Amino acid sequence: MSIPDAATLVASAQRGGDAEFSYLVSGKARPVLILNDPPSEHHQEITALRLLRFSKIADPARQEQIRRNDDPLLFHLDPARFDLPDENAAIVSALVRMHADAIDSKTALGALNPSEMRVLGERIIGFYGFDTRLLVERKIRELVARRRERDA
Repeated sequence: MSIPDAATLVASAQRGGDAEFSYLVSGKARPVLILNDPPSEHHQEITALRLLRFSKIADPARQEQIRRNDDPLLFHLDPARFDLPDENAAIVSALVRMHADAIDSKTALGALNPSEMRVLGERIIGFYGFDTRLLVERKIRELVARRRERDA
């Protein structure tokens, strides 16, 4: 069955029609920078960042800027540490969610160290404008409580 437009599809679902759809689309397998493991066995989605291949950046000066990590929206992935066919940068503004089953866990192509993960996390928080004040306050309170317990 062919649906002429999205409005027809939505109207059909609102009138009690079947709200479950199957799609046939083409797609490409692409490497991503995985930011976390699945949080639980019930929630098997991970967060990742899409990558930008340097071959898509024509300007050598721009490539050097990215290599120096002087672009807050592109995080350079050192080709000596990441087994990718091309030099890449993670796109800070390109968060994607994917099911863990979509990831081939046997083909890890590299990893960020804790310091790099902190820098990348700060960039993501800054770009999206996430308000982390309450989280930071809770962590400070936990640390203070632990110190009081230890000193008691």
